Amino acid sequence: MRTIRTPQGVLIVHAVADRPIGEGSILEVLLLDPWRGARSDIQVKYDLTSLGEVDSIHRPYGNPPRWMVSYKGKVSAEKGYRFQSKEQKENQEGLITRM
Repeated sequence: MRTIRTPQGVLIVHAVADRPIGEGSILEVLLLDPWRGARSDIQVKYDLTSLGEVDSIHRPYGNPPRWMVSYKGKVSAEKGYRFQSKEQKENQEGLITRM
């Protein structure tokens, strides 16, 4: 019996910049989603804290949707960095604890 998988979007870094005021970084992230027009809550679905402490997330714009994510500290992400979904992270942590 085959399992039917729900298509998942991919959240990648499109651009990285230093914050103009204060310390930290701003990332423009792009959601490549198989469902056109999807405007997911990226903070709920993806592990944005993998790069550091999130300061704010600005609402999506454009097609495909892009968000601006402000971090309190400098981040070392580069264009093309893929955020892991929280579901993937939980599955990997579950596999590690079972071993």
